[in-house]
Amino acid sequence: MSAKDLEAGQSPVNHPMKWEKLARVSLDMICAFNGEGFYTYTSEACYDLLGYQSSEMVGRHYLDLVHPEDIAITEETSRSIYAGSRQKSFENRLLHKNGQTVYVLWSASWDEEDGTMYCVARDLTEFELNRQKLIESEQRYKALFENNPDVIFLESTDGLLLEVNKAFCEKWGITREEAVNRSTASFFPKDLAVAAQKSLQDALSGTPQRNTVDMVLRNERRFYDTIKFPVSVNGEVVGAQTISKDITPMVDSYATIQQQAHNLNSILESITDGFLAVDRQWRITYLNGEAEKMLPFDRTRHIGANIWELFPEEVGHTSYIQCLHAMETGQTVTYTFQLKRFAKWFKVKAYPSGEGLSIFFDDITEQVTASQELENLSLVASKTVNSVVLMDSQGQIEWVNDSFTTHTGYSFNEARGKTPFELFLAPALQAPTTDLILNQLEQNKPFKEELPVCTKSGERKWFEVEITPVFNEQGELIRHIGVQVDITERVKSQQEIRKLSLVASKTNNGVMIINEEGVTEWANEGFTRMFGYSIEEAIGRRAFDLLHHPSVDPASYVPIRDKLFRGESASFDILNRDKHGGELWSSVEISPILEDGNDRYKYVIVQTDITALKNSELELSKLTKDLYRQNADLQQFTYLVSHNLRAPVANAMGLADHLLTLDKDSDRFNTSLAYLRQSIYQLDTVVRDMGTILSIREGTSNLTWELVDLRDVFGQALTSFQEQIDRLGARVQTDMEEGLRVRGSKAYLHSIFYNLLSNAIKYRAEQRQLEIHIRCFSAPERGTTIRFSDNGTGFNVQKEEKNLFKLYKRFHPKQEGRGMGLYLVKSHLNAMNGSVEVNSEVGRGTEFIIYLPPNG
Repeated sequence: MSAKDLEAGQSPVNHPMKWEKLARVSLDMICAFNGEGFYTYTSEACYDLLGYQSSEMVGRHYLDLVHPEDIAITEETSRSIYAGSRQKSFENRLLHKNGQTVYVLWSASWDEEDGTMYCVARDLTEFELNRQKLIESEQRYKALFENNPDVIFLESTDGLLLEVNKAFCEKWGITREEAVNRSTASFFPKDLAVAAQKSLQDALSGTPQRNTVDMVLRNERRFYDTIKFPVSVNGEVVGAQTISKDITPMVDSYATIQQQAHNLNSILESITDGFLAVDRQWRITYLNGEAEKMLPFDRTRHIGANIWELFPEEVGHTSYIQCLHAMETGQTVTYTFQLKRFAKWFKVKAYPSGEGLSIFFDDITEQVTASQELENLSLVASKTVNSVVLMDSQGQIEWVNDSFTTHTGYSFNEARGKTPFELFLAPALQAPTTDLILNQLEQNKPFKEELPVCTKSGERKWFEVEITPVFNEQGELIRHIGVQVDITERVKSQQEIRKLSLVASKTNNGVMIINEEGVTEWANEGFTRMFGYSIEEAIGRRAFDLLHHPSVDPASYVPIRDKLFRGESASFDILNRDKHGGELWSSVEISPILEDGNDRYKYVIVQTDITALKNSELELSKLTKDLYRQNADLQQFTYLVSHNLRAPVANAMGLADHLLTLDKDSDRFNTSLAYLRQSIYQLDTVVRDMGTILSIREGTSNLTWELVDLRDVFGQALTSFQEQIDRLGARVQTDMEEGLRVRGSKAYLHSIFYNLLSNAIKYRAEQRQLEIHIRCFSAPERGTTIRFSDNGTGFNVQKEEKNLFKLYKRFHPKQEGRGMGLYLVKSHLNAMNGSVEVNSEVGRGTEFIIYLPPNG
C-alpha cells in the first residue's frame, strides 16, 4: 500500500484485493463452470496441472477431462453442489493433455446469483502415488511378518505382547487372540523369563540384543537365535520387536561336525606326513604338528594366512602350477619339488574338494641329495672331458672313462691291469717322470704335476695330472683316483708367448698383453717410450683406463670387441692419450691367443705411432675444405661480377650512347636519363654487395674473438626494429639465460640476429599477429644452441634446399629484397666454426637452429 493511499484515508483492511493477480500466481487451478458444466474461466495454473492453456479449456465440458472410471461419482458430486452443497475435499482423476492420469483435490461452491460454480483444483498426483506406495509397503510388511518362518513378536514398553505372527502361534500352540496382551515372560521358564525381561529393558534403552536361547518346548529341546531391537515412532521408543530363528538343526550339525573334526584332528596329528588344508582362496585352514616340524609354520599365526604370501617364490613354479591344476580340474596331483629357501625337497600329494585342497607332504631331502650325489658323481666321471682313472694301491688301472680313451687312444680293456707308466710314457721320459711320480705316491698325499706323455698313436701331449689317494676306515690305502687334463695347447701357447715376448721386448712398437677383462699382464719397453707409463704402472690396470682419449666415443670399440670375442684379429687406427694427457694416434693390431685348454683368450696388442701421419692428413683435409669453400665463394663472386655487375654496366653504357642522339629538351631524353640513373643505382648496390662479401672474406682471417653476451647483442639488434615491431603489434618472446656468453665475433652475431629479425618482419603473414620466439641453451661439451622461430609465411624447404644460403636467392618474389640476408648468416657462422639448420612450412612459419661451438 502506497503513502498516497494512506493520505487519502484508505486503510490496509479496506484495500481492494487484486483477484486477477491472485488467480494468475496461484499454484492451484482456479476455474468456473456455468450451469451446463462448461468451463467459463480457468487460471494459468491449468497448464501446469493438465497441459492445456486457458483458451483451450474455456468452452469445454468439465466431463471431457474426467477419467472414465470417475465420471459417475463426479456427476453425482456435481449435482449435490448445484443443489447448494459446498464441497471441500472431493477427489477424482483428470486426464492430462499427454494422456497421463492426474489426481485432483477439489473445493467447489455454486453461486445461484451468478449461475456459476466456483472451484479450486489442487494436484494430488505425487501425494496419491506416495500413499499407494505406503499401502503397498504396509501390505508387504504384513505379509513378511505373518508368513515369516521365524518367530516374530512385538512387545510394549510394559512387556506385553502387541502383535505375534503365525510361527509364534504354531510354536506355542495358541491363537493370536490368546497371545496378545499377555506378558512375554509368561511364555518362558523362570530363568529365561528373567533374561527375557532384561533383554527387553536393554533393547528399550536403544541397544539391540542378540542371544541364543536354549529351551524345552513341548518336550523337545530347541535352540533359537534371537534378535531384539527397539521400535521408535517420531524419535520415541514405543516398544521392541523380536525375531527368533530356530537353529536347532544347525546346532546339532555343528555338534556332529565338532565330533568329526575332533576325530579327524586326532588322525591328522597321528600321521607322520606333514598336512595342511587350504580353502579356495589359498588361505590355510589347518596345520598338523608334523607340518610345523618340517617347515617354519606356526598354527597361532599362520591359520588364515595365504600360503603363496608365505612362499611367494613358488608362485609360477612347480608347486603353484600343480596345486592350481588340482584346484581347477578336481584331479589329485602328486609331485616332487624343492623349496630352495629352506634347502629341502618334498614329495607332495594334493587332494581337491569343494572347500579347497588337502595337502600331504613328506621331507625327502636326504633321499634326493643322496640320489643327486650319486648321479652327479656318475655323470662327472663318465661324461667329463678330462680323463679319469681308478687305480689300485699298486698303481694298476681298474677303470677308465671314455675321455681317457679319447685323449690317450687306449680302450678300457687295453688299459686294465697296467700302470699309466707302461701305457703313455715315452722311453726317453720314463725314468725321470716315473721317479717323480713314485716319490709323490710314497707320501700318500694328493699331488698335481704337469707331465709330457705319448699317446697310443705316438703323438706327444702335455697332461696336468692330479692324483688323490683313497683310504678305508682303518686308514689303509685302497686305491688312487687320477684326473688328467690335456694342456697341450696351453703349453704351446705359453711357449709361443715366450718367443713373442723376446721379440716384443726389443721392438720400437708398443706391445701389450691383456686378458679377457682388458687388464694389462705385460708391456714392452716400446710401450713405455710411446705412452710414458712404466711397465710396473701398466701391469694390473685396464688398457682402456690407460689410453682412452675423452673425445673418442666408447661405442666405437663395440665392433672391435665383438670380433675379438669371436677369436678374430682386429686392425684399426685410434686416437689415444699418453700418461701426461697428450694426444697420440696409433695404428693398432690385436691378435687373440687361446689359453687354459682353448677356454680363455689373451690378447697381444701391437701399436705403431702414426701421430705425424694423422696430423698431415688432418691438415690436408682442412686445406681441402678451405680450398673447396674458397672455390665456392669464387664461383659466387664470379657470378656476381659476370651477371649482376655486367647487366647494369651494359644498360648504363647503352643509355649513355642513346642520350647523345636525343634532344635534351625532349621527353625521351628525360625518360632515358631516368633509366640511366636507375642503372647507376643498381650498379652501386652490386658494388656495395661485393664490398660486403670481400669484407667477410677479409674479416674471416682477421676475426677478433671475444666472449659475447647473447642477451646484450640480441637486444641491440632488436632496438633497430623496435618502431616496426610496435607499429605492427608484433610479439617477441625470449628465453635466454642471463649472462650466457659465447666465444665469437660480436659484429657477426649482431648481423645474424639483425638479418633474422629483418626476414621475420619482412615475410610476416598478413592474416595474423607476428610472433617471434628466440630460445638459447648451452652445454659445456656441446656448445650453444639458438632457436629462432616466427609464424610468418614460411617456404618449401625441400624445394629450396640447394639455394637456401646462396647469394641473391629469394623465396618470396612478391616481397622486396636482394637475397643477401641468409647468405650473410651462413657466412658469419662459417667464420665462427658454427652451423645452421632450417625448418619451414608454407603458411605456418620458419625456425632457424644455430649451433655455436664450446667456448674452450
